[in-house]
Amino acid sequence: MTAKPATMRALDPRDGTTRPLELAPKRVHALGLTYAAHINETGGDGEGLVVFDKDAASLLRDGDAVQRPSRDTMLSAIARLDPALASRVGQRFAMLPPLFDYEVELGFLLLDDVHVAQLERRDLAPPIGYFVANDLTARTVQVLGEGRADRMRFWGAAKSFPGLLVAGTTLWVPDTPRVDACLDVTLTLTVNGETRQRGRTMDLVATPRELLLAAARGVPSGVLEKGDAVLTGTPSGVAFTVAAWKRKLASLLPGRTTRLAAALRAHTSNARMLGPGDVVEIDGGVLGRRRVTVV
Repeated sequence: MTAKPATMRALDPRDGTTRPLELAPKRVHALGLTYAAHINETGGDGEGLVVFDKDAASLLRDGDAVQRPSRDTMLSAIARLDPALASRVGQRFAMLPPLFDYEVELGFLLLDDVHVAQLERRDLAPPIGYFVANDLTARTVQVLGEGRADRMRFWGAAKSFPGLLVAGTTLWVPDTPRVDACLDVTLTLTVNGETRQRGRTMDLVATPRELLLAAARGVPSGVLEKGDAVLTGTPSGVAFTVAAWKRKLASLLPGRTTRLAAALRAHTSNARMLGPGDVVEIDGGVLGRRRVTVV
């Protein structure tokens, strides 16, 4: 899937109802590489969208402060995936910045159970509500997974530290669900008042049904349960951008710590990376706003 599906229909925000978002998911399913412009800015190779899990405990439930992951916290997360790699990283890097990044995303809340067989039906209008979210990411952890068969586990770990799932305030539900239709809103993210991301949901490379189908196929039971959350990927404008040629060159570097060192050299001084005191706000129009401060 590399272009917006011809069958995508727009749901007008006026043709639905809103209510306060009550998010307490047992599982958070996340998708990536779902906007063409974001694929290009991160040096994507045409592999198509990806699916991974994000720890539901990462939901920022209270307050408006987000803690950047520390060196020890990141090393502990890496050790759960690969103890030997964590040891090498710890020995090589006395200082280990998280390369802390932002991602505004459209989220789905499952209003009922739905399974793969249902989602494979092209006449299904999935039972979902819509919300806006900020999928904060420690790129340092994500980089270590590149080129590995289990790299999606590193993607998930990079986004699963406490407080890194920041959800908006409002849930929008269509009055009349429509087949292969998506809420048409513009997602915006600002840092200290500067617009960093601005993308229209109609630019997604797949319909909500197709995105949910991809998520459901990644679940052993094939079932997305009522109350599950699905994050649908981010539009362009993130801080961690990599030209395609640089990504290919990095893949030739020997060893994962060498690749991480290259990423740290390129991005530690990147002023767009989030640091203490930065104020990050997401805006999803009818889906409301949410502002947090990095501490």
